[in-house]
Order: sequence, then structure tokens, then C-alpha cells
Amino acid sequence: MLLEFFFWWYGPGWKQAWKECFLWVKNVQLAFSVDVLLKTLFSPWKRIVSMPGSSIDEKFRAMIDNLVSRVIGFFVRLIVLIAALVMICTTAVAGLFVAVSW
Repeated sequence: MLLEFFFWWYGPGWKQAWKECFLWVKNVQLAFSVDVLLKTLFSPWKRIVSMPGSSIDEKFRAMIDNLVSRVIGFFVRLIVLIAALVMICTTAVAGLFVAVSW
């Protein structure tokens, strides 16, 4: 029984520890929805879009409103992407530490 434990610990157990390390990183990436954030990086914030009116002044105001909404959306998503990168790196280092110490 003790011998089987050592075979598992240094064989399949080691592989399982490495697989869990990658699974942790993948779960953090999914929690932050990195793919969605990258696809919608330049989208307006909260899908708030102003519709232009008939006069030049209303069209210009709608253009500025839409531009501001896109800039705010870009910066909010960029900050979340930076936080995701920090968390992914932290999780990868922690997982690497756990797998090596296994």
C-alpha cells in the first residue's frame, strides 16, 4: 500500500498537479471573460449610443457622446484586462509553486 502511494505521488499525482495548475489559470481567464473583453474592447460602455438628429449640432453632439462612451468603455475594459493579467500571472506562479513542491 505504501509503495503504491509513492508510485501514485511521483507518477499520476505529479501529472494531476500540473493539470490542475493549467486548470486554475483557465478558470481565472474564464472568470474575467478575457475573450469577450478583447472582442468588445472598442465597444461603447453599457451599449449607450446616442442617435443623431437632423441638425448638424445634434449630429455633432451624438458623435461626441458616442465617442466618450467608447473611450470610457475602452478604459474600463483595459483596467479589467490588466487586473485579469495580474491574476492570471499570480495564479500561474502559485500553481507552478504547488506543482513543483508536489
